[in-house]
Amino acid sequence: MSRVYGIDMGSSTLKIYQKARGIIYNERDAVAVFDKKRVIAIGDEAWQMEGKTPPNIEVSYPVRSGVPADINNMVFQLNKISEKLGELHGKMNGQEFLVAIPTNITEVEKRAYIKLLSLCDIKPGVIRVVDKPIADALGAGVDIHEVTGTVIVDMGADTTELSVLSNGGIVMSKTISYGGRRLDENIIAAVRKYYNFIVGPKTAEQIKVKLASALHPEEDDVITLQVFGRKTITGLPGSIPLDSVFVHLAIKDTLELIVDSIKGMLTNVPPEISADVMTYGIYLSGGLSGIKDIGKMIKQVTGLPVHTAEKGSESVVLGLGKIMEEKELDIFAGEYMSLDIMD
Repeated sequence: MSRVYGIDMGSSTLKIYQKARGIIYNERDAVAVFDKKRVIAIGDEAWQMEGKTPPNIEVSYPVRSGVPADINNMVFQLNKISEKLGELHGKMNGQEFLVAIPTNITEVEKRAYIKLLSLCDIKPGVIRVVDKPIADALGAGVDIHEVTGTVIVDMGADTTELSVLSNGGIVMSKTISYGGRRLDENIIAAVRKYYNFIVGPKTAEQIKVKLASALHPEEDDVITLQVFGRKTITGLPGSIPLDSVFVHLAIKDTLELIVDSIKGMLTNVPPEISADVMTYGIYLSGGLSGIKDIGKMIKQVTGLPVHTAEKGSESVVLGLGKIMEEKELDIFAGEYMSLDIMD
């Protein structure tokens, strides 16, 4: 029996959906490499190693800014994933694959996604591509057949993709180079500047998840967290308390850049669909959509209704699942190329 898989190769996590089974893989898109030659761990296991390894082990992220940047390590990772999933759900070899691809990348970068799968041991029978904003909208619960004008904002790790959809198609799309990792960098820089204290990327991410707020927290809502790192003056390990007001101020400028970009795109929306956009508003997805009050901040600036996807970090892969499981949505998947699985 043939099987169909949907793949979302995000900068932060890699997710795979199998038709009729749901999400069967959702782990960090990371690899740990020994002596720049041998991959010793992938996924969550590799991510857990970051900041804790000797110099000869490097943890890297093969997808950058939404595009595969390290083909060799990505191929190794996908081979290991297919081995693991094959034991649990049946071999993936020769099957059909749907791949979510960003709209604002070059043809060469689009082919990198296809090259990845064609180089893997799974040897896909057919590769079909889906525009990421379309999958995103479907996964966020938007009826793109009925809604004649809406805005999708996918706030990822490296980038934020802004798209206007109408009548099942993409009217306009723009990608900006601000995402969750930029907020982590903001936190690291602010902690070092004001506390003479160094925290790593993983600690910064935890601080963001637990304390970040798009709007200035009310006095009664302030949360404090004890964080661990290293003192810059003595070089010794230590800990400091951080509160949600400090984190808000650290990330405020970057969030304002994202919101300003949304506002700027709205000024270019064709007049014919402006009324629809005002009615249906903005849908937020991606990991960064979970930041507290980000929807309120965007609504204050744009004046439009804002909806946040229930499972923002999974909306793209869930959208791929809808396309493969609902026959009327199959039109959104285009066949990029057919491969002879015996090659």
